[in-house]
Amino acid sequence: MTTADTRDPVHAALALVRSIALSVPAYRRFLEEHGIEVDTISTMNDLTQLPTTSKDTYRRTNILADLQPGRPEDVETISCSAGSSGTPTFWPRGQRSTDHGASMFGHVLRESADTERRTALALVTFPLGPYVGGTFMYAMLLELRRRGHRLSIATPGMDATAIAEVVSEAGESYEQIVIFAYPPIARDLLDTYGDLLQRHDVVIIVGGEPVSEAWRSLVHEMLGDSGGDRVRVVYGATDVGFVGYETAATIAIRSAAARDPKLNQTMFGAEYTAGELVQQPAFVQYQPEFTYIEVDADGYLLFTVGGVLPLVRYRVNDRGETMAGEVVRERLENAGYSALAQGIDPNGSYLLVQGRTDVAAIYSAVNIYPDYFRPAVEHISLATRLTGRFIARCEVDESQRQTLVLEVELRSQQQPDSDTAEHVRELSIASLRQLSAEYRVVHDQKGRDAEPVVRLKPFRSDGFVTGGKQKSIQ
Repeated sequence: MTTADTRDPVHAALALVRSIALSVPAYRRFLEEHGIEVDTISTMNDLTQLPTTSKDTYRRTNILADLQPGRPEDVETISCSAGSSGTPTFWPRGQRSTDHGASMFGHVLRESADTERRTALALVTFPLGPYVGGTFMYAMLLELRRRGHRLSIATPGMDATAIAEVVSEAGESYEQIVIFAYPPIARDLLDTYGDLLQRHDVVIIVGGEPVSEAWRSLVHEMLGDSGGDRVRVVYGATDVGFVGYETAATIAIRSAAARDPKLNQTMFGAEYTAGELVQQPAFVQYQPEFTYIEVDADGYLLFTVGGVLPLVRYRVNDRGETMAGEVVRERLENAGYSALAQGIDPNGSYLLVQGRTDVAAIYSAVNIYPDYFRPAVEHISLATRLTGRFIARCEVDESQRQTLVLEVELRSQQQPDSDTAEHVRELSIASLRQLSAEYRVVHDQKGRDAEPVVRLKPFRSDGFVTGGKQKSIQ
C-alpha cells in the first residue's frame, strides 16, 4: 500500500487530520499556536511531528463549541467521564461513534455469543445517568438490533440484586444471557447469585479495567464451565470511545503465555519464573480505519479519531504497543506456537495495553500504579476470600514518615484474619519487586519499612465502589 491508497490507515489519518484542522476552531488555533500550517501536513512524517494533545492541554482548555466541526444538532448525546483521574469531563457523541462501536461489538457478539442466530438477553450494568459507559453501550446495542442481532436489552445498573431480578424474570425466554460489566461488578454478581447464573448460558463482556488470566479462569469456574470461552474484554477510553476487543485467538495466546514464561516474554516483554506472579497487558484487535494509533517515544498510545469531537494524536496515558497481524504470527512461530499463529489475521491490527500511568501513589519517590497490586489481589489462592477490589495509598504520620498502605476488600461473609493479610502482603511485595525496578531499590535499602501494610476491609466498606468504577489509588 501507498499513501495514495485510500484504504491505507495512514492515508485516512492524514485526510482526517487535515479535515479537523480546517473545520475545528480549537484544533486550528492549537496548530497556529505551535506555528504549523495545514498545508504542511501531507506525509506520515508530518503526522508524527504534530504536537500531542491531552485532556489537560486540549479538551479542558476549550469550550465544547470550539471542539466540534459541525452543527450542534449533529451531537446525539452528551455524557461525562467517571472522573477516575480527576474532575468529570463532558464528551459529545454522534452517529459515527455509535456505528464504530456497533461494528466492534458486532465482532465480539458474533464470535462469543452468535447473536445473529441465537437470542440473547443483554444486561447493561454500566452506570447510566450522565456517564458514558451505560448510555453508549445501550445505543450500540440498539444499533446492533437494527442490524439483525437477536437482542433484548435491559439496563439494571450495577446492583447485583437488580440484575438477578431481571435474570429471574426474563432469562428463561432467551437462549443465552450476555452481561456487560466492570470486572468487580461481574464478580459481585457471581459471588451473590452464582447458582442462578449457572442455570443459564452466560457470556460476560468486561471493560473499564484489566483482568488477569487467573480472574478469567475463576469466572469460568464460578459459571460451572471450567476451560470455557465465556469472558471477553473490550478496551476503550471515555475520550476516544471503544477501541479494541479480544478474540478467541488473542485469548488463547494470552492464556498460553500465562503458562509459558518464554512465550510471555516473546509476546508481551514481561519475564517471570515458575512461582512468580504473571503480569500481562490487555491484548486486543482493533480497526485502524476507525481509530488510528501511534506509540510515542515514551511508550504512550496516541489516538487519532473522528466524530463530533475529533481528536488528533491524543494521549490518554495508557502505555502499549501496536502490532501488525503478520508480526504477531512471526513472534508466535518463533516461539514454537505455529498452531496459535494460524488464528491471527495476517492483515489485522493488534494492540497491547499496559495500563494507565496518570493514577499513582507516590512512595519514596516511586510511582506505585494499580497494575502493581492487581496480580496479588487477583491471585487464585485468594479467590475465595477477596473480591479483587483494593485501594492503595501513601500515608504520612506526624513525623512525615511514609507508609505504603493497601486496603483490600473481603468477600461477603468473610472476616479479617492475620493469615490472609500476610498472604496478601507477601504476594504484593513479590509483585512490586517484580514490576518496579525503582521499588526494588527502595525495598533493598529500607527492608520491611518499605513493605505495604495490608488492611482487610469488610465487604462494601467505605471507599469500595459498588455503583461505579473502583478508584484503586488514593
